Amino acid sequence: MLDENKMDLPDSLTKTISNSELVSVSGELGEIAIDSILDDGLLKDIPIIGTITGLWKTGASIKDALFTKKLLVFLNSISSIPADKRAGMVESLDDPSTSEKAGEKLLILLEKLESSEKAKLLARTFKIYIEGAISREEFWRVSYVIDNLPLSDICALKEWRNEDLNNIEHIRKHLYLNVGLGWFVVDMSSEGFQWQKSLCTIFSDYLLNLESENA
Repeated sequence: MLDENKMDLPDSLTKTISNSELVSVSGELGEIAIDSILDDGLLKDIPIIGTITGLWKTGASIKDALFTKKLLVFLNSISSIPADKRAGMVESLDDPSTSEKAGEKLLILLEKLESSEKAKLLARTFKIYIEGAISREEFWRVSYVIDNLPLSDICALKEWRNEDLNNIEHIRKHLYLNVGLGWFVVDMSSEGFQWQKSLCTIFSDYLLNLESENA
């Protein structure tokens, strides 16, 4: 039974995102104590929460309550999207060239993210994917950056257009290069390190621009 519940987690997340009327509970999610969800069955009608609660009751070890908090923050952040627009969008993130399922990859990402703020960024990335502003490949590349780059360095991307990558502090530049936000151009007209403009624009114009998000 425990193993079945573990395998059900990705499917539960997919079902939750696609079918749940998250907007009806979005006002509650940010204030709910994790213990209330697990002990009292609060929000048990949300499929992914019901599955997690079942795991706790059967003795499974979820590393800490922060995973559940990040999951709730993610769901809360996408709750303003109508359910009909959310439907099927997780499946559309599946990579046809591999056997990996997007629901499983999203859960692994949420568990790895170091903070709830990063969970919000992942949710914003999902929202702009639904809106058609980015492709499936860009969604996963941006998600990789969110996972692997310190939050302070992500936030600094809001002003990337005003920064010469050649002059950025060495450690930060090295981190940017490691996650694919820049490269060293080697040709006759080379100016050295250059920004990966399309990815940087996604961060500055969509993920870090709260006015754009609230428009």
